[in-house]
Amino acid sequence: MKKLFLTAGVLALGFLQAQHSEWGYQGAGSPEHWGEIEGAGKCGQSQKQSPINIVTQKVKAGASMNALKFNYNLGDVKDIVDNGHSLQFDFKEGSYITYEGKKYNLYQFHAHEESEHTIDGIRYPLELHFVHIAEDKSSVLVIGVMVKDGEENSYFEKLKVFKTLAKNGKEETDIAFNPEQMYPKNKNFYTYQGSLTTPPCSDNVTWVVFKDPITMSESEIEDIEKHLPKSNNRPVQPLNGRTVSVTK
Repeated sequence: MKKLFLTAGVLALGFLQAQHSEWGYQGAGSPEHWGEIEGAGKCGQSQKQSPINIVTQKVKAGASMNALKFNYNLGDVKDIVDNGHSLQFDFKEGSYITYEGKKYNLYQFHAHEESEHTIDGIRYPLELHFVHIAEDKSSVLVIGVMVKDGEENSYFEKLKVFKTLAKNGKEETDIAFNPEQMYPKNKNFYTYQGSLTTPPCSDNVTWVVFKDPITMSESEIEDIEKHLPKSNNRPVQPLNGRTVSVTK
């Protein structure tokens, strides 16, 4: 059985993406085999897996926009990593959100091409995942941001050093960066209980997926894609009776 190797920081948290492991998106390490990886049984057994197709006519009204509060004033990107699975931007400690009164510290964000979640079957060119860890380390909250072709995202250009990053490389940085500037102006969102979309597929994740996409230019999207495996998106998973809520 394949083993799941975690970096020290990720091992301490116990449920984040494996950085160096025998999994991927093609061949023997593709998503249909993730459940065979030692320590990643959730990938093949859990009934609360992500991503999903969000069917707008079936979502339930009830989520409150006031439940989500941002405290990103100390946002600072310390590392940019091409880890073989995605392009990842790691944050220093200090920034956090609160959701339904619970504090979640900002950990990193990374990219998937094409989007992992679909909305009424529509798949966007990119999806960005902003990963937050509960203060008590008991759970994860991930904010999903869809990206479509359009105007250049001038705020994202603050991180343009990644464009010269070597494959499987790492760049130490010190860039002040507020993720809220990357979120859509209209912050209505869908939410549901799911999982990480990569091994170990832990299913203690609250998903917040913004209804509206943001824009990036075609060249910006292409620059990101150069650091991603082709189609690093897990197939959509069965809903299995879960409720998807939407802000009122």
